[in-house]
Amino acid sequence: MNTNSEQKIDYLYKEYVRLSEKSDELIKIIFDDFKLYGVVGAIIVIWKPISDLAISTNLKFDGSLLLFWGFLSLLAIIGVISSLNLMRQAYAWHFVHNLKAYEVEIKKLLGEAEDSWLFNFNAGKEDSRYITATYKISYKFFAFVFGSFAILMPFIVLCYSNFLYAVIYLLLSLLGLILYLQAFRKVFRQYSSKSYL
Repeated sequence: MNTNSEQKIDYLYKEYVRLSEKSDELIKIIFDDFKLYGVVGAIIVIWKPISDLAISTNLKFDGSLLLFWGFLSLLAIIGVISSLNLMRQAYAWHFVHNLKAYEVEIKKLLGEAEDSWLFNFNAGKEDSRYITATYKISYKFFAFVFGSFAILMPFIVLCYSNFLYAVIYLLLSLLGLILYLQAFRKVFRQYSSKSYL
């Protein structure tokens, strides 16, 4: 290997390491977002006792309306967290594609075969169907479990308070879930399409 190739490999490797570190930081932030879902889930559980306490201190409040607006506010917060998380995931997928290009180029300069396990962390994900088989299924499962909780828990509580508010909440939350899943599908399709590679 000549000096020019060694310098190029050195430069590519340093940039690869830098981008990998940025990617790791972003993935940590994405997983930290799940803590926010936990906080919102806990607030959903205790929102009924909090609203009952607020009503007992001021009888002028309409308890069912306060309960309804509280649950809608939490639903809006979930929507904001989910949208930010989806944007971060799209950016992380972009990192995977960038890192894949570095891996391919480094392997080429080192004279490694394309099917070599060397520098194959990101490039190998698509070949092994890791993203589609593992990530997509596990993320959809999480969205289903958390979405079911965030939709059904407030809906059941609101049914005991005011059935009209319960139906409105159910319709709005299902609409939000459908819109989110459509956005997720489009972002994921963009990532997994061969034209993006």
